[in-house]
Amino acid sequence: MASKVGMPLDEYSRILGECREKLFNVRSSRPRPHLDDKVIVSWNGLAISSFARASRILKAEANETKFYFPVVGCDSCEYLEVAETAAKFIKNKLYDVQTKRLRHSFRNGPSKATGFLDDYAFLISGLLDLYEYGGRMDWLIWAIELQATQDELFLDRDGGGYFNTPGEDPSVLLRVKEDYDGAEPSGNSVSAVNLIRLSSMVAGGRSEYFRRTAVHLLAVFEKRLKDQSIAVPLMCCATDMLSVPSRKQVVLVGDKNSTEFHNMVAAVYASYDLNRTVIQIDPSNKEDMGFWETYNQNIAQMAEGSPADKTVAHVCQNFVCSAPVADPVALQDLLKKGTFSASSR
Repeated sequence: MASKVGMPLDEYSRILGECREKLFNVRSSRPRPHLDDKVIVSWNGLAISSFARASRILKAEANETKFYFPVVGCDSCEYLEVAETAAKFIKNKLYDVQTKRLRHSFRNGPSKATGFLDDYAFLISGLLDLYEYGGRMDWLIWAIELQATQDELFLDRDGGGYFNTPGEDPSVLLRVKEDYDGAEPSGNSVSAVNLIRLSSMVAGGRSEYFRRTAVHLLAVFEKRLKDQSIAVPLMCCATDMLSVPSRKQVVLVGDKNSTEFHNMVAAVYASYDLNRTVIQIDPSNKEDMGFWETYNQNIAQMAEGSPADKTVAHVCQNFVCSAPVADPVALQDLLKKGTFSASSR
C-alpha cells in the first residue's frame, strides 16, 4: 500500500500508527458494555482452540513497527499463553480430579450445574489443539481422560451418538441428541471430529474404539447429513475426515525448546490440512516417552530411533512413514505430496 500511494514505508507506518491510536482513544472514551463475567466451560473450550491455532497461524507484528502504537497481546507466544491460562483455570476451578468430572460454569465459585456434552466436547477439542499447536503432553493426557468421562456420561452405546445431558437427573424426562451447527457447533459434531483426531494419535484397540464410536455417531445422523447437510457443516467435515483412507500424521521428534524444533513446527503449519495430525515428542522427556510407550509404541520407537542431536520429522499414514527429514523446506515439500514412498519403518 505504501508503494501504491507513493509514500515511504516508515512514513506510511507512522500514519497508520497515529490512526490506530486515535481510534483506540475514541473507543476507550465510550461507555463499556455490560460484562457477563461467567466463565462457561464450553465457550472457553472454543476460545482455547482459537488462541492455540492463532499462536501458529497468525504472524506477530514486526519488531520494527511496534513503536507505531502497537497492538497489545498480538504476539504468537501470547496467544498460546492465553489458551493455556484458560485451560489451567478450568482444570483448577471446574474439574474434580477424583471423579474426573466438570462443572458447567464459574462465577464467584463453581456452579452447582454439572457439565453438559458441549462442555466436554468443546474443551476436549481445545485441549487437542493445545497439544498439537503447543506440544505439552499434559493437555493430551487430560483430553483422553475427559473423553472417557464424556463417553461414560453421555454416549448412547446402543443407538450411537451423544445425549446432551447425563442420565442421572430424574427430572429430565427426555434426553436429546443435538446435531445443529449454528452459531455454535453441536456437541455431536465436535465429538465426531475429536474421536477421529484421537483415533489417529493412539494405536491398537484404543484407536479402533475411537474410530468405531465416530462411525456409529455419524450413522445416527446419516439422513440429516444427506437431506440437510447445510445445517450440519462441521459434521460434514467429520464425515470427510473419516472418508480419507488414512489420515496423515506428522511426527516431530527433538528438543521442543530448540530453535530447530520451532522451525519445523512452523513449517508444518505453513499450510492448512484438515486431515493431518501433528504429534510432538521429546525423547529426553520421560512423560512424553511413557505416554507413547503406553498408547502408541510406533511413535515411541520413532523417537528412540531418531538422532539425538537434531530435530527430525516423520510424515506418516497409518504410521507407515517416509524417511525422516531435518530441513523445514524439505518437510513442506513432503507435506504437499498426496502420497509418498514409505521407509522401512
